[in-house]
Amino acid sequence: MIKRTFPYAMLIWAFACISPAAFAQLTINNAQLFIESGATVTVQGDMSSNANIGGTGKILLKGSSTQNVNMNGFTIPNLDIENPLNANLTGNAIIGNNLNFTIGSLRIGNNTLTVANNATVTNATNAKFIVTNGTGSVKKNNLGAAGNTSFTFPIGYSAAEYNPVTVTNTGTADNYAARATQQVLVDGVTPATSDFANNSWVITEEVAGGSNLAIDGTWSSADELSNFNRLKAGIARYTAGSDWDLPASNVLAAAGAGPYTRNRSGITNVGTFAVADLQFVNKARVNLKVFLQGAYTGSGGGIAAGLMRDQLRANNILPVSQPYNAGKFIHQGVEGGTETVAASVFNVAAVTDNNIVDWVFVTLLDGNVPATKLQTRTALLQRDGDIVDLDGVSPLSLPINQNGNYHISVGHRNHLSVRTPNASPLNLVENAVSPVSWDFTTAVNKAYADPTITSNAPLIAVTFSGNTKYCLIGGNTDGMTNTGANGRTVIYSGSGNDKSSILSAALAGNSSGSLTITAANYQTLGRYDLNMNGSVIYSGSGNDPIVILNALGSNTSVTAKEHQ
Repeated sequence: MIKRTFPYAMLIWAFACISPAAFAQLTINNAQLFIESGATVTVQGDMSSNANIGGTGKILLKGSSTQNVNMNGFTIPNLDIENPLNANLTGNAIIGNNLNFTIGSLRIGNNTLTVANNATVTNATNAKFIVTNGTGSVKKNNLGAAGNTSFTFPIGYSAAEYNPVTVTNTGTADNYAARATQQVLVDGVTPATSDFANNSWVITEEVAGGSNLAIDGTWSSADELSNFNRLKAGIARYTAGSDWDLPASNVLAAAGAGPYTRNRSGITNVGTFAVADLQFVNKARVNLKVFLQGAYTGSGGGIAAGLMRDQLRANNILPVSQPYNAGKFIHQGVEGGTETVAASVFNVAAVTDNNIVDWVFVTLLDGNVPATKLQTRTALLQRDGDIVDLDGVSPLSLPINQNGNYHISVGHRNHLSVRTPNASPLNLVENAVSPVSWDFTTAVNKAYADPTITSNAPLIAVTFSGNTKYCLIGGNTDGMTNTGANGRTVIYSGSGNDKSSILSAALAGNSSGSLTITAANYQTLGRYDLNMNGSVIYSGSGNDPIVILNALGSNTSVTAKEHQ
């Protein structure tokens, strides 16, 4: 065995014209090794040093067995890994200029591998990279300084798990470190079994504060746990307990065809990050209440004092999949358009206040600019006006970006939509114990009133059996098909009126005929059933045009407009 040991005060130059090899160990003990530009020192055994290596040449690890490198925290200017059996870092080390991978990986265990200010890592692939198989991290110095704003940490937990992460800092320059872990600990202790790409990144900073990070994470299909939805995924940050911070706006389809990537920007706090799907999106619960004029108009059809009729449910007409797919009801965000319920939610024998009346369309709006739509989703409306989640009983859960003020709009397929007033945004808090509440049914000023609309208020007062409710204005037959003005108005006569469409589209011109709404025609013709009793009738008792007339205060020349 040849052991190259450089004793105290011994100075070695390796010039470009030679390539000295340490066929076994290279030990630098209280000496200086200076490698000239273009020169290579090939090491086939273990290597250790208690001093910086000088020059701009490189150390080439080219052993026939696994090599150990202990730099004791000192610098290697250039290091090239060319060992199919890999190398182990057994002490902290600094890369001064470049770490290059030719063959094999570098396993750092519990040690820190620092990449200096302007140093690089080159030619890493899923077959050759830095393995963070312990508590050690890869540190990039001065990330965020001019010319050094972005760095890809080519890391993975094992030789078979390559999960590089790119960190870009546009905030205060700092030293950032990253390591890949083997699993996602869903609550900090328990390994996740579903809805994650099963690797995480622990990212730290040397000086707390001032970060403004963008993170691009990479994973393979082999990392994906049960039920993971690659089409609705984002980079989540672990907070505490079992909570992960995943803004709704960050939940998008993954990029790439394998490996896959997702990115997230605007990160101001470091920590543990992982790719999670929609199940971990930030959500806030809210108690909303609305009444529908059509379902609260007239007698019969199961209507009771202070409640809406639920004949659509009782007659097995309501679909188990949400019905809003066109017209003014355009889905946006992470949940809209995907909602389904169990048939048992509708198939309840007992008649109670909580029986389902119909589906409604809920939109989350910006708290400062209500015209900006953030998320949409559909939900269920109970007879007593409560808007509930897909189980038919729980408060509605809305995906949000972060805690803060939001406006909310509620619409229905044949009623005009309403939203919260400008002065009354709702303060939504993720996982709040007590959901925030808003009741549109108690007063006309509970809904936003557009000052340019003078024809009608945003809500209509309807009194039945001595109970007055402020309701969404009924009679809109065009909302499911029309994105223009007709989709947001109620008209009795004249061009584009809602009355004529009942006769022509639903009843084929037969003014004395009637149409029974069924599960089969709910989507196409159910919108003409304005009083929601399960039948379309043009004239006579229980006719639907009367809903339009009542919405307009019996003034056939008035057009009711949606306040949005």
